[in-house]
Amino acid sequence: MDSSSKRKRTRGRLSREMIEDAAFEVIEREGLSGFSMRKLAAALGCEAMSIYHHFPSQAHLYETLVDRQMSALVVPDESLPWRERVRVGMQEFRRVATEHPA
Repeated sequence: MDSSSKRKRTRGRLSREMIEDAAFEVIEREGLSGFSMRKLAAALGCEAMSIYHHFPSQAHLYETLVDRQMSALVVPDESLPWRERVRVGMQEFRRVATEHPA
């Protein structure tokens, strides 16, 4: 499939969730320093401007990715002793961080 066919296939069906998922994949593959909106667009089979319709800037996309990771954290039970809450919280942070290490 050539790139124009791939772009046509994605047009009109791009969602924020699709963009976020692809961004995590590109960041994991290229590293944060190698990430670009053009590389993300290529992974999605669309033009970079299509991404800007959902995220006004790369910084907004990064902020959304961080928020998504933070929302995946399970907050330790407040009835636990403080040391146990810290331990459980750190384990939870490690779990989420290892899912998307980049």
